[in-house]
Amino acid sequence: VPKKDSMGMDYIPVYADDTGSGVAVSPEMIQTMGIRTSPAETRDFSRVLRAFGTVETNERLENVTVSRLEGWIENLAVNAEGDTVRPGSLLYRIYSPDLIAAQKDYLNSFKIGNEARIASVRQRLRSLGMQNAAIDRLTETRQVIERVPVYAEAGGTVAELQVRNGDYVKPGTPILRLQSYADVWVIASVPESDLPLVQAGMPAELDFPSAPDAPGKGQVDYIYPTIDPKTRTADVRIEVDNVSGYLRPGAYADIRLNIGGRPRLSVPSEAILLGSEGARVVIAEGNGRFSGRAVQTGTSANGRTEILSGLESGDMVVASGQFLLDSEANLKEGLAKLEAPDASAASPETPL
Repeated sequence: VPKKDSMGMDYIPVYADDTGSGVAVSPEMIQTMGIRTSPAETRDFSRVLRAFGTVETNERLENVTVSRLEGWIENLAVNAEGDTVRPGSLLYRIYSPDLIAAQKDYLNSFKIGNEARIASVRQRLRSLGMQNAAIDRLTETRQVIERVPVYAEAGGTVAELQVRNGDYVKPGTPILRLQSYADVWVIASVPESDLPLVQAGMPAELDFPSAPDAPGKGQVDYIYPTIDPKTRTADVRIEVDNVSGYLRPGAYADIRLNIGGRPRLSVPSEAILLGSEGARVVIAEGNGRFSGRAVQTGTSANGRTEILSGLESGDMVVASGQFLLDSEANLKEGLAKLEAPDASAASPETPL
């Protein structure tokens, strides 16, 4: 009659395997304990990862205009943030005594006819901030331009305007910042455990509640190298076409990534036993014999866990009832250590 524990439940008889480490269980007990085995096999780990994020400006499409010389701003063509600027359009004119002197020197070099000097003074005009269009006009008309025009080198929307008509500027003074919204970034928060499955260039499906007509596709552009210690998530940058202009910075985005598509050696996740020494599984060796084995695990998806080392394809692992088997194997190992003679035990002759 099986013994009973303190709560009145029957002990399950499990026998030590004399052939080595592990335990041996009779077929009747295997059925009673509900032991179920499953092979380690290569499976497709593809799944859909849901993430959430916000729309942000594409910093690559930002253009900052700064002054290269001393002078006074006149005829400012943009008046406020939000104004649209086209490439090549007039931004402002500047009155600069230094630039006027350089233009006179340039025209004098033509009278001398020294080509080397002409090229040198032309380069000086460029370094002072005079653009090629204005230099070409000066070359053609041979007349000093007192209010030198400054044209936009890139198009976009005025995101920041830092001067007004009549302002005095010096070299390095910020004038305005242009931002193009033809492309935007969506910054998604991805759990730390899923980061190894996300790769640059991966397609992303997006849904914007505030802009249902916006493009629903993007591409992973960059995975940030840091993890937020509070949320255990990392930022993933997705580039999205926004020529239509539907997307605005700050808008909420629902993101879906199809990740982990490559085949991986895996076992059912419930077969993994986690302890102080790491992950392990219980191997079904056949003929009712079972033994524990340490494994190194990878990612988990669809109820399965990737095995990086410790198992080969076809190895049978216990997916149900393994806790009883593992505890019995550990008990046998502990008893064996207790029964082993201790070579260092003190003899009666050993001095205290």
